[in-house]
Amino acid sequence: MHTDSLTGRILHDDHHRVMELLDRLDALFARHGEDSLPVLTAEDRDTVAALAAELDGALESHFAAEEALFPALAAAGGHEWTADLLDDHAHMRPIARRLGRLCAPALREGFDWDSWPVFRGFGEELVRALVLHIQKEETTLVPATDALLSAEEDRIFAAAMAMAAG
Repeated sequence: MHTDSLTGRILHDDHHRVMELLDRLDALFARHGEDSLPVLTAEDRDTVAALAAELDGALESHFAAEEALFPALAAAGGHEWTADLLDDHAHMRPIARRLGRLCAPALREGFDWDSWPVFRGFGEELVRALVLHIQKEETTLVPATDALLSAEEDRIFAAAMAMAAG
């Protein structure tokens, strides 16, 4: 995705980073079928730890930064797609919170027959929803930052996003 805005580049880079994590999580699910109980390898533990870190604040910070953009983009003509993206965020937040709460026990104790199907179910739903959401944002939100934000708005949003990312 080509974007000229600083805000668009930050969003795109963050989407790319999250997609890599979702690919790793999806691979974990592929390696461990629904009818088997996984024993976490070092690679699996790294994936669950990265997921825990993402769900412990980075994802919410990303959503909040995007939502700060939505009013300006909606006012400039993007009302329908910003409303759709906001609905996606509302759908994913409880899934991410629940999945995030499952990561620490999994890292500490591994999975059992009760925790694995729940983790896998919420994880697969988050992968499905977040991949689709990122695809939407890459075709609407990221290009809109070039077309609809003034240079000053772009600078302000990019600075706020960089500060939120830490």
